Amino acid sequence: MAKYVMANRRSGKFHESEKRASRASLDTSFHTLLAANVHLIGDTNPSDDQKRRVMIFEAEPVEIKAKKASLPPDVMIEPEILHYTDVSRRFYSAFSPFAAIAEALPVAAGATLTVTVVGGGNPLAGAEVILFLRGSGGLARRLTALTSSLGQAIFNFSPIWTPTALVAVPAGGFWSVVIRGPEDGMTVTVPPLPQDGPLSWWHRALGISNSDPTRGSGIKVGVIDTGAGPHGFLSHVTSVGSFIDGAFDPGGGADSDSHGSHVCGTVGARPSTNSDYLGITPGVDLFCARVFPPGQGANQGDIADAIDSLSKDHQVDLINLSLGAPSPSEIERDAIRDALERGTLCVCAAANSAGPVEFPAAFPESVAVSALGLEGWGPDGTLAATRQPSEKEKFGSARMFLANFSCFGPEIDCCAPGVGIISTVPERNGLMTPYGSMDGTSMASPVACGALAAILSATPDYQNLPRDVSRAERARALLKANCQDVGMEAGFQGRGIPRVI
Repeated sequence: MAKYVMANRRSGKFHESEKRASRASLDTSFHTLLAANVHLIGDTNPSDDQKRRVMIFEAEPVEIKAKKASLPPDVMIEPEILHYTDVSRRFYSAFSPFAAIAEALPVAAGATLTVTVVGGGNPLAGAEVILFLRGSGGLARRLTALTSSLGQAIFNFSPIWTPTALVAVPAGGFWSVVIRGPEDGMTVTVPPLPQDGPLSWWHRALGISNSDPTRGSGIKVGVIDTGAGPHGFLSHVTSVGSFIDGAFDPGGGADSDSHGSHVCGTVGARPSTNSDYLGITPGVDLFCARVFPPGQGANQGDIADAIDSLSKDHQVDLINLSLGAPSPSEIERDAIRDALERGTLCVCAAANSAGPVEFPAAFPESVAVSALGLEGWGPDGTLAATRQPSEKEKFGSARMFLANFSCFGPEIDCCAPGVGIISTVPERNGLMTPYGSMDGTSMASPVACGALAAILSATPDYQNLPRDVSRAERARALLKANCQDVGMEAGFQGRGIPRVI
């Protein structure tokens, strides 16, 4: 049995009768062709017969292949395509060629490695510690643990494996660090994050020089991610709930990781002190939908449902998608097109394999964003300090460079800061209003999205446009018109970095 996603097409259908007919074709197809031989996992089945219906089920691949040919053109069915965030798929090849291919290793007996993570002279609880091990024949594996209240992480594994590197990711307040050749019993000291807000290099790179709390006002931004909060500086974010395996939970919007909180804070954090970093556009109306189960990928059906909700029900102008998959989904693309036709433009992370741009960023309807770093930002030994590329053509002006993990190619529309971005992470392990540092095109995308929101807010004719494709395409044109070249080829930077007017 394999997992599938089925949905009806909505893009290009501008009349109510067309939307109803599309929905009816899915309802009929499922009940007559598929229902008897599938295990249904989730079914949105909205009461409004003009809305998209998304069904997630398990079935035999041979049977689905045989029946797909008889489906009407408005019915889409495809294998589940899992999308991941930067946190789910960190790329560590900068410090070890083996780390990037390391598979998870089951716990085993024989060898033990214990480390203690300390910050500010105190043990840090809740820090994620990833241990990389090498075996014979170039095999690579990894183990992950959270530190205890004493700051300890304990790893048990077979003696056939040799520890080669370790990454410690604090729950908040400190930089993530890389340790090569970790030893049993060692103490890992992590440096504190700077608190010299409200602006930092990612603001200044956009041309932002003041901490205007109204920047972005009048614009609605949606975020589709791991959820948001709890965090005092994100209390203004409207949770639209969770979309998981075809089921909607209106109360399920809390962050299942920390990624979504970081993204939301990058766009629109509203700190209470000047020492903490301000969002790019704290004045926007910010909405967040969760599509990720804890520790797992998000499928295209749930992403499509979240896009529909943000665009149709909440009428957002922009949606940030800091997630990606190497394979395209017709269902996902239809949702992005449908949103575009309602005036919503999707801004997407290019992904982090240092290869071709992934999806949904690679769809022509989306805005694809690559990630920049700043030379000298991030103390020695931190993860952020490992992100410089080896190729000279990836260095640009103003000490900026294309991050060594960033995907690139002809689909890139713009670039934005994405290395050592310090933003809000959830209040856990006794931490109040914490910030954390993250790297990735996942961080660059909300920087670009926030910059575009600021540009749109300052463009009166945009806000007067009807909510149709003309509004979305005006937003795209304004982004292109307000980008500044950073001295790299177009495949790395697109039009350049957005500049806030």
